Amino acid sequence: MWKRSKVTDQTAAGQAGIKKKSKVPGVMITQFKEDLPEDMSTPDFTRKPIALTIQQGKTAVFKAKVVGNPTPTLTWGRANGEIVFHADVCLQKYDEATQEHTLEFPKVAPEDADTYKCFANNEYGRAVCTVVLNIIEVGFSKAKELQKAKGESVPDASAFRKSLRKRNADGTRSAQPIDPEERVWEILMSAEKKDYERICCEHGLKDFRGMLKKLKQMKKEREEEIAEFVTHISTLKHIEVNANDSATIELDMDLKDPNSKIFLYRDGVMVPFVEEEQDAVKHSLKQVGKKYVFTINNLSAGDAGLYSVDVGGVNVFSTDFKVPEVDFAVKIKEVKAQEREDALFQCVLTAPMNEIKWVGKTATLTNSEKYEITVSEDKLIHKLFVRDCMPLDAGIYAAVAGIKSCNNWLVVEADKDPANKGKKSARKTTMAGTVDDEEMQRIAKEQQELHKKDMEKRLEDAKKAQAEREAREAAADTESELANKAAAEARAKARAEARAKELADAKAKELADAGAGAAGTGAAGGAGIDGTDGGKGRSGAKAGATAGVGEGAGGEGDSFEDHDGERGGKGGEGGGGEGGEGEGGDGDVEGEGEGGRKRRKHTGPLVQDTVIDPGVHFHAGLSDCKAIMGEAAELECKLSSEDCEGIWYKDGNEIKSSDDVTISKEGTFHRLKIHKVTEEFSGKYKFEADGRKTEALIVVEDPPRFDAEALDAFKTPVTVKKGQKATFNMPFIGREPIKIQWYLDGEELTNEGNIKLEHTESGTRLLLTKLQRKDSGEIKIKLKNEFGTVEAFSQLIVLDKPTPPLGPLEIVEASASAVEFKWRPPKDSGGCNIGNYILERQQVGRNTWKKVGPIGPENKYRDTDVDHGRRYCYRIRVETEMGTSELMETEDIQAGTKAYPGPPSAPKVVSAFKDCINLTWSPPANTGGTNILGYNLEKRKKGSNLWGHVNPPDDMIKDKLFGVKDVNEGIEYEFRVSAINNSGAGEFSTPSEFVFARDPKKPPGKVIDFKVTDSTYTTLSLAWTKPKDIEGVEDEAKGFVVEIRPAENTDWDRCNSNAITMNFYTVKGLKSMAMYWVRVSATNDGGQGEPQELDNYILAMPPPVRPRFTDAKIKSFMVVRAGNSARFNINFEASPWPDVIWLKDGVPVSKKVTVSNAECTSQLLIPSAERSDTGIYTIIVKNIVGQETFSIEIRVTDEPKPPGPVEIDENVPGTVTVSWTPSPDEKRDDRLHYMVAKRDSSKRTWHTAADRIFNNKFTVCNIMPGREYQFRVYAKNDMGSSNPSESPKWLISTKKEKFTVTIPESKPCNLQSPPKFLVPLKMHTAPQGYECYMSCAIKGDPTPHITWLRNNISLNTNTNYFISNTCGVCSLLILRVGPKDTGEYKIVAENSIGRVECTTKLSVRE
Repeated sequence: MWKRSKVTDQTAAGQAGIKKKSKVPGVMITQFKEDLPEDMSTPDFTRKPIALTIQQGKTAVFKAKVVGNPTPTLTWGRANGEIVFHADVCLQKYDEATQEHTLEFPKVAPEDADTYKCFANNEYGRAVCTVVLNIIEVGFSKAKELQKAKGESVPDASAFRKSLRKRNADGTRSAQPIDPEERVWEILMSAEKKDYERICCEHGLKDFRGMLKKLKQMKKEREEEIAEFVTHISTLKHIEVNANDSATIELDMDLKDPNSKIFLYRDGVMVPFVEEEQDAVKHSLKQVGKKYVFTINNLSAGDAGLYSVDVGGVNVFSTDFKVPEVDFAVKIKEVKAQEREDALFQCVLTAPMNEIKWVGKTATLTNSEKYEITVSEDKLIHKLFVRDCMPLDAGIYAAVAGIKSCNNWLVVEADKDPANKGKKSARKTTMAGTVDDEEMQRIAKEQQELHKKDMEKRLEDAKKAQAEREAREAAADTESELANKAAAEARAKARAEARAKELADAKAKELADAGAGAAGTGAAGGAGIDGTDGGKGRSGAKAGATAGVGEGAGGEGDSFEDHDGERGGKGGEGGGGEGGEGEGGDGDVEGEGEGGRKRRKHTGPLVQDTVIDPGVHFHAGLSDCKAIMGEAAELECKLSSEDCEGIWYKDGNEIKSSDDVTISKEGTFHRLKIHKVTEEFSGKYKFEADGRKTEALIVVEDPPRFDAEALDAFKTPVTVKKGQKATFNMPFIGREPIKIQWYLDGEELTNEGNIKLEHTESGTRLLLTKLQRKDSGEIKIKLKNEFGTVEAFSQLIVLDKPTPPLGPLEIVEASASAVEFKWRPPKDSGGCNIGNYILERQQVGRNTWKKVGPIGPENKYRDTDVDHGRRYCYRIRVETEMGTSELMETEDIQAGTKAYPGPPSAPKVVSAFKDCINLTWSPPANTGGTNILGYNLEKRKKGSNLWGHVNPPDDMIKDKLFGVKDVNEGIEYEFRVSAINNSGAGEFSTPSEFVFARDPKKPPGKVIDFKVTDSTYTTLSLAWTKPKDIEGVEDEAKGFVVEIRPAENTDWDRCNSNAITMNFYTVKGLKSMAMYWVRVSATNDGGQGEPQELDNYILAMPPPVRPRFTDAKIKSFMVVRAGNSARFNINFEASPWPDVIWLKDGVPVSKKVTVSNAECTSQLLIPSAERSDTGIYTIIVKNIVGQETFSIEIRVTDEPKPPGPVEIDENVPGTVTVSWTPSPDEKRDDRLHYMVAKRDSSKRTWHTAADRIFNNKFTVCNIMPGREYQFRVYAKNDMGSSNPSESPKWLISTKKEKFTVTIPESKPCNLQSPPKFLVPLKMHTAPQGYECYMSCAIKGDPTPHITWLRNNISLNTNTNYFISNTCGVCSLLILRVGPKDTGEYKIVAENSIGRVECTTKLSVRE
C-alpha cells in the first residue's frame, strides 16, 4: 500500500516530486510525474543493503535488488566525500543471473567507515536508501604511529573500547553493535570452566593462561558492579530451545531495588520485550518471585547472537545462541504400544549433529533405565527408546534440533485381560514404532551426500574468495614495496647530495687555511697527463692533490687525502679515481680499481696515533635484587682494577658499614650485604668509583611464610573420635592483605555448620566440630598475597566403629570332620587395627546361636566340631578398640558333602562293523577325591532324543574300552559315558561322533579336474570334481583334504584340519611370489584316498596383467606457481609388481624430485618448484608382460612482470597503433602474451580491445575525434596477468560548428478558470493517539491560494499541522490526534477569477 508524504521535493527546475514510502522499510521513493503511463512504474528496492560492522582488512559487500519499468540505473554515494572506484579500493558490480547490484570493498580501511547511499533512477522516479559501514580497527595503525612521532597522546585501546560501550544516563547501552573482543569476554564471563578451552579455540584466543588471569580480574570487577543492584544471583541457565518453537533464558536474582530496570540485548543492540508471557509477542519476560524467565517466540535464523541481561546498567548474564543449519528430513511418527512393551521414536536430520534434545511431556529426557537415546555413526539418525511402557508414559514426545522441532503422540493401550486386572502383567519383548531401517539408512545417506556437496561448495567458495583476497593483497604488497624502494632511493640520493655539499664546504675551508696547498703539483693518483703510468702516486698530507687532472689508464690510484667516504673508479681527478672527488675528512675509505676489487685506503695524515688510557671501568655492574623480608640480601660488582676504592649510595645518600649493613672489598669485587632486610632497605643503590657508576634496585618482598617449628607441628596427623572436635592452628608472617584458604580433601572450607574459621594478623585457626568418619582426609592451608603463595598439609583421622566384614564367603574345606572358610575384611576398619573377629554358629533347623568366641584378627576360621551331613550358618562381627561392628551372616555350609567325579573324555570309535562297534575313552581329570570304580555307557540313535543303557546299571564297566554289540546294521549311533566313585555316578561326557553300524568302507579314488581358479600374492583358489564310485573298489567320498608344501621343502602341510565337503577351497597366508606344490585327497569312513597333485608348481601371485593406467581422466598439462609444490598422482594395475620409472625430458628425474610408489599407485612430488623444473615428465610402468607410458607437461611459472612504457602513434586517421616494450619475462615464457584495454572520455569503464597478442604492438580502430583515449597493456600467462602499463592520454580535437535553433511563434491561449474541487474532502473518524490524513484535489488557473481552517480559524501558520500542496493535491496531516483536534475543518481555494470552499468534520474516539 503506497502512502504519500507531506513533503514536496523539487526534482528538477520547475518540477515537483511526489514522495512515497516503499514496502521495504527505510526506502524513500520520489515520483516525478503525477500520472504514470500504463505498465510503467517508479524504481523500488526489493532488497536493500544491510548495515555492516567488519574488521579492518576484511572484504565488505553491500548487495541490493531493484525493480521498475523502465529498468532503473543504480548509483552509489557516501555522506562524507566521494567513492573512489578502484580495483584495490572499491568495485561496483552487477550479476545478471541473480539481478544483484553489489558495492564491494576488497580490503576495508578505517577511512571507508561512513554512511552510504544507494540511488535507483529511471525517467519516472527515484528510490533512495542508506546503509552504514562500521570498521573495527586492528593491528598496526599508521595514524597512531604518526601521532606518537609528533608527540601527541595515543588513546589506550581498552579506554577506546570502553568509550564505544559508553552507556546512556538511564543505564542503557549506546545503540551500536557489540565489539568482537567484548563479545568474547562477555561469553567467557558467564560460561562454565569446562567450556573455556572450546570458546578460546572458536575465537582464536591463544594465551590461555593470560585469559584466565584477565578473566579472574574482570569477574571480580563485575561482582562489585552487580553488588550495587543485586543482592544474590544464582541458577543461571543458558538459552534453551523448547519444543514449542521458543527459547528461554532463566536466572534467579534478588534485586536490591524491585524497581530496577532490566534490559535485554542481542549483539549489543537493545531488544524490546513485554513483561507478560504472550505467544503473539516476540520477546517477553515472566517473573515468578525471584525467578526471571526471558522467552523468545517464533524462532528463526535471525535470532542467533549474544544475548545479554543488564540490570541498572550492569551486565549480569550473557549467553551465546547459535542456530545450526539443520532440519528434519524424517520427523518422528505416532507410536502405539501395548502396556509393558518398548516404544521407539526415530528421526532423520539434514545435517550431522552429535546430539539432539528429546522432550517427553515437557520434561527433558536423558539416558536412564527408562529412556535410551542413540545416535547413528553418521550422526543423522537419532532414536529414543521408551522402555516398559506404562499408561502414565503416554503423551506428546518431541525432538528438538537447533531451532527446529517435531513432536507426536505415544499411545499406550492398557491390558484389557480381566484375568490380569489388579496384577502387573509380564514384561513384553516386542518393540512398537519400528520402521524399515533400510529406508531410514537410504534417506540418511541421501542427506549425507547433500550435506557433503553443500560443504564442498562452501569450501570451494571460501577457497576462491581466499585466492582472490590473496591475489589482491599480493598486488598491494608489490605496489607498496615498489613505493618504499623508490622512497628509499630518493632518501639515499638526498643524503648523498647533502654529504657531498658538506665535504665541498669543508675542503674549501681547509684549502683556504692551508694557503700553499692549492699550488701543490704532486703526483696525482696513479696517472700522468698522458694517462699511461699505472703506478701508485702520493700527494702531500694536506695538499689536496688537485693537480692530477688526467684520467688514469688502470692504476689503483691510492691516495692519502682526508676522506671518510667510499671511493671508486680507475684513478683520475684528484687522485681518487674517476668517480672520486678527492675531498673529505680523516679516515679510511674503500676504493675500487679497474678490476673491481675493493681495498681499505687510509686517507688521513701519516702521524702516530696517541693511545689514551680508558681508566677504571666495570667488568660486571650491579644487578637488580629481590629480597625477602627478614632475610639477607647482597649487591656485588666487579672493577677492572684492585687499587680503586668506591662509594655506595642509596637513593642518592652515601651509606657506610653499620650493624645492619656490611660493605666489603675483595680484590676487584665490591660487595654490600644487608643482614636482615626490612622495608627501609627498599630503593635504588648506586656504586661509584673513579667517575664510573653502576645502579641497581632492591625490591623488598614479604610473601607469606610459616614458622619452621609450627610447620612441623602442623604436619603431625590429628586423630579424634567420632563426635569430637579437631583444631588446627597455624601462625604465619607476611605483608597484608593475605588471602587464607583451608581445604579438606581438595574442597575449600567456609564458615558453616560444624566448620569455624578464625583469622588474625599473625595466625589462623580451623575448628571442626561433631566430626564423622567421612570427615577424615587431607587438611591443607593456603596463604597468598601479592608476593607469592605458600601451602602446608596435615591429616585428619576420625575414629569410629568398623563396618561389617565383606562377602562372598570362600569355602576352603567342607568335609565330614571339619568346615573351613574365609571372608574379606571390612571396607572401613574405623581408623583402628582389627583386634578380633567374633563368630556365632547356628545349626540349620535350630533357633539357638552358639558363641564361638573371638578368634583373632585373621579373616578365616576352621570349625572341627561338626556332624557329617549337617548344615551350619555363621555370624561374623569385627571388634576394634572403638567397638564392635554390625554382623555379617553367611550362607549355609554343609559338612561332608558328596564329591562326584567329573565327566570322562568323549568316546572314540576304534572300529565299526555291522554287528559291533568298539569304543574307548579316557578317565575324568576330577575323580571327586576317591578312586574311580567303573563306568556307565549309553547310546542314542541319530534323530532320537532318548538315551539307552548299554550296560545294566548294577553291572558297571570296569575297563576304559567296550564293544557295543546291541546295534542294528545301517543305523547311525552316538555314545556317551559317565564315571562312578564312592559318591555315585558323575556327569556324562560329551557325545561321540556319529558312526554307522556297518562293515568298513573302501577309501575313495583320486579327485578329477583339479585346477587353480584364481590367485593373489597371499591366496590360492582351487577347485576339483568329486571322484567316481566303483563298487567294491572305491567308495563314495565324504570329504576332502588339501595339502601344500613350498618348493624348497619335502614335507606336506594340511590346510584344513577337518575334512571339507565342498569341492573348492582357498588357501591363505602364502608368501608373495613363492613357489608351492598343491595336492588334494578324497576321504571317507574307509580312510583317505590317493592324493591328486597339480601338474606344475604354482607362483603366489595374481594372474599376469599387462600394465595399464586406471584413472578415467588424466591431466596431461599442469601449471604450478614458482615456489609452490607440484604433486601428480597416477593409478595403474599390473601383475606381477612392475618397475616404475620417472623421466624428465627423456632423462631420469633429479634428486630434488620425490617419487613415492605404493600398491597400484605412484606419486611425483616437486617440493618447491622452480622455473627450471618445467618440462615433460614421463612415467614408465614395466613388468614381464609389457610396459605402459604416460607423459605430462608441468609448467612452472609465476605472474608475469608488466610490460615497459606504452607509446601511441597515429599512422592512419581513425586508428592508433599502440606499441610497448616487452615484459622481462617474455624471453623465458613462450606462452606469455599481451592484452590491450582502452577507455575513452565518454565512458568511465575499461574495455578489452584485444587479447592473446604475441607481438609488441596493436592497431586500434574506430578512434573518434573529440574523445580522449587511454590504453593499458597487460602481460598474461598461464598463472595470471601482470599489473597494467598505461599509455599517455590521446586526443584528436575537432572543430564544432555553430548550431542554431529556430523556435516557431506560439499563439497565446487563454486557459484561465476559477478554482474547482475535483475530489472533495471526506468525513474522518480517528482513534486518539493515531495520525489523521485529509486530502482533496483542486484545479484552477491561475493557481489558487489554499487556506485551511478549523472552526473558522486559519491553520496555515500552525506548526502542529503539516500542510502541503503538490500539483493540485492539497493535504493536511495530524500526527497524533487528540480531543482538541475535534471540530469542523474547511479548505478555501481562491484566485483572481473565483473562490470555492469545502468542509468536513473530524471525530476523535477513545
